Amino acid sequence: MCALVLLIICNIQLRAQDTLKLNYKEAEALLIKENLNILASHYDVKIAEAQTIQAKAWVNPYLHWNQDMYSVEKNEYFAYKRQALIQVDQTFSIAGKHTNTVRLAKVGLEINKLMLQDVTRSLIYELGIQFNDLSALQLKQEIYDDVLKKYEERISAGEKSLQIGSMAGNEVLRLKSELIALKTTYLESTTQLYNVMSNIREMLNLKPEVYIKAITSSEVRDTVINIADLYNGSMMYRPDYNLSLKNVLYAETNLKLQNSIAVPDINVGYQPLDRGSNYVRTYSGLVVEFSLPFFNRNTGNIMMAKSQLNKSDVLKRQKENQLLNEVNTAYMQWSSVKKCLDNYTDTFLNSIEELNQNANYNYNRK
Repeated sequence: MCALVLLIICNIQLRAQDTLKLNYKEAEALLIKENLNILASHYDVKIAEAQTIQAKAWVNPYLHWNQDMYSVEKNEYFAYKRQALIQVDQTFSIAGKHTNTVRLAKVGLEINKLMLQDVTRSLIYELGIQFNDLSALQLKQEIYDDVLKKYEERISAGEKSLQIGSMAGNEVLRLKSELIALKTTYLESTTQLYNVMSNIREMLNLKPEVYIKAITSSEVRDTVINIADLYNGSMMYRPDYNLSLKNVLYAETNLKLQNSIAVPDINVGYQPLDRGSNYVRTYSGLVVEFSLPFFNRNTGNIMMAKSQLNKSDVLKRQKENQLLNEVNTAYMQWSSVKKCLDNYTDTFLNSIEELNQNANYNYNRK
């Protein structure tokens, strides 16, 4: 009884929802346009682009101004005519620090673009699975609806036959018990359908009241797949594998940057005016400053960069092995499914349908 009540509630909810008919290509296009994870990943790319622009910027020059704040002799504030110093400094990065910083930012931008591609690929793959599940569950529900209708018609006719004594009571009871079991199975299928549809609505950024009707194609393609082509294509186009390659490049560039950071920057300054502090005459001079790398030679950061490079190389080899195994597994599964589906010819399916119709006809005529 509870299963029947829940089934009625589900049917009422289905009728109350807005129906959106989609085939897989339309669903994929909507995913790329509306999925919030993909939209968020686009902003990661924008952030990386901004970081690249910032990395290209040079260090701003410094302006120094020094003057007397108070003169005891004249009891005068801000006596710049007696003491004034003007100096302009500019820091220059050497050993390729600026170049390596820009390169690192560019590699980071490429990594974010690959991450966007990988997020899109993963979501499209998941959408394909969910969409096929939704299509299968909706087709299953259509079959259930037809079978439930036939059971109800058979039970109604059986009750009339029972009244005139042409059918045994236990036969009607058996049909009713089978109907209840079938409705329970139908309810389980409906629950699965709602879960799958909820996942698809979330992926497509649709409102909860939208009911998605999956439109499937009956086109059958005779596809020939070469596993060697799959291996080569996956290593060339899979963004997650290309991402592992870029991570190695990022680690190599970072190691170069850390080595260049160990070399001190040079600060060059020019004093066009220094009056009253060093000479009676107005003084102009050149200033060159740089740190002496006695204590800090960036040793720890260089060691970390080397370890990160080794780690990235190991992860790249692990990703390559994972990729080849995934391709091999997918190919074996496809081959097995194809062999199985080849048995379901049109002739065989027509024979099954004819057998089903004959069985119903014979049962009705006892």
